[in-house]
Amino acid sequence: MAGSGKGKETHADLQQEYFRSHVGIFLQPIPDEILARTKKIAESAGLNSGSQVLDVATGTGALIVHFLELGVKEENIVGVDLTDAMLNQARERFPKVNFINADILDADTVIGKPNQFDAAFFNACFGNLYDQKLALEKTQKLLRSDGCIIISHPLGKRFVKALHDSDPEIVPFLLPEKEQLLQWASELGMKLADFTDEPDFYLAKLI
Repeated sequence: MAGSGKGKETHADLQQEYFRSHVGIFLQPIPDEILARTKKIAESAGLNSGSQVLDVATGTGALIVHFLELGVKEENIVGVDLTDAMLNQARERFPKVNFINADILDADTVIGKPNQFDAAFFNACFGNLYDQKLALEKTQKLLRSDGCIIISHPLGKRFVKALHDSDPEIVPFLLPEKEQLLQWASELGMKLADFTDEPDFYLAKLI
């Protein structure tokens, strides 16, 4: 399921340009109620001091704060993002985290190696991807045998639909329904271990 007829590179260019021009929005303080939800998202993977974590579309590092609170070491976190302006801000905040300017669809060649990560997070980005299933497939190859993928959004599915309706080039997809996740999990040899779809909160955990 690939994006709106445009090629992968064109899609990536559009994402880079959009988020480069909107980076200021992501530097604003995060409201406490949203912080509570992003904390819940980080906690869902059962992280500890030995965990190796992949943060897809890390942006300015909104989830990384919570990873560190859970005891994850900065050097055990890899943050991936298409937008250099976002990563420049994240590098200032978390100098020991390994940040990579790349597309998750290139995960197997430039981001990591097989059996590297205990958890991979797609937070507030899954609707923006060029190919959602392929992104999961590529990411799964980087996970340890007991690893998990978290797909989440602290503002929920309605918010993503509003973004999609207003700018389908930037947000070509909605967040997946449970039936879609079950199908993908089956095809990838994974299991849907948790699914929460509330008006203002979305979280799916694949193991």
